[in-house]
Amino acid sequence: MARKIDSAFLDELLTGHLNPVLQYVQLDDTLNLELRGDHITIYYRGGAILSIDDKYVFLSISKKYHLGKPLITPSINNFEEYIPVAKHYIDLFVNTAKNHLWEKDIQQQIARENNFSPNSLDTDYFVIDTEYQDLGRFDFVALQWDSTSSARKLPKSYLPTITIFEVKQGYNSISGKSGMVKHINDFNKFISSKYINAFISDMVDVFDQKRRLGLIKGMNKYKKIVNVNPKIEFIFLLTNYKHDSKQLSNALTSIPDCNFIYSNPMGYGLYSRNIIDKNQFIKMFV
Repeated sequence: MARKIDSAFLDELLTGHLNPVLQYVQLDDTLNLELRGDHITIYYRGGAILSIDDKYVFLSISKKYHLGKPLITPSINNFEEYIPVAKHYIDLFVNTAKNHLWEKDIQQQIARENNFSPNSLDTDYFVIDTEYQDLGRFDFVALQWDSTSSARKLPKSYLPTITIFEVKQGYNSISGKSGMVKHINDFNKFISSKYINAFISDMVDVFDQKRRLGLIKGMNKYKKIVNVNPKIEFIFLLTNYKHDSKQLSNALTSIPDCNFIYSNPMGYGLYSRNIIDKNQFIKMFV
């Protein structure tokens, strides 16, 4: 199923009765709105706190997040009351339960830094989708559109590149059943599948819809992207890695050459000059 939403749903967000929800998200940079085809989902700290389907029905957070505590049923009339309470329950869940949201929170921070922070127009990537789970499963999908004035004009000689990022948080995420080797194998299988052209087309459409929705700050002044590089890139983004651990060096010996990204010099801004291959990464960080 495609991630882009239909034109009627888009119009409801832009100018219809769902526009107050969109405006709320635009003004609250702790929230991240993602398109999910037949619904939209709003995330806080990586946790889904509100979904709205294409029949405009509001759905609340999972019971696992509010642990059975009372929570009003969200609607267009009370979502401004609902969201702060839902946020609080996510905070409690993150800090009291063994959970997977720390890595998802990092993904959301990356989206915020590159899509709508004061410096977002100066980075080289824009996040199209986080927690992509459709034709494949990836942490986030981004568009490399270099921040040079010439590239932003989209000359015929320049094609933006769809890029898949896998976030590995801490040394325990390096190996195992969802480790680096598996991600590379899954990516190689995905790009050789029959779904790849549909994926590229869908991500281009999602980028344009998020741009129109004001979810990628300042991009409406640029041309609409029609064509992209047919080659999809794959990059590992490692965070909070303990260098005393040998898990990374052990994992790198068993994988083919691949790309990594490092910070510039700190923070979550994504820059094309900071993409390095496996050998460079080993020399710099292992």
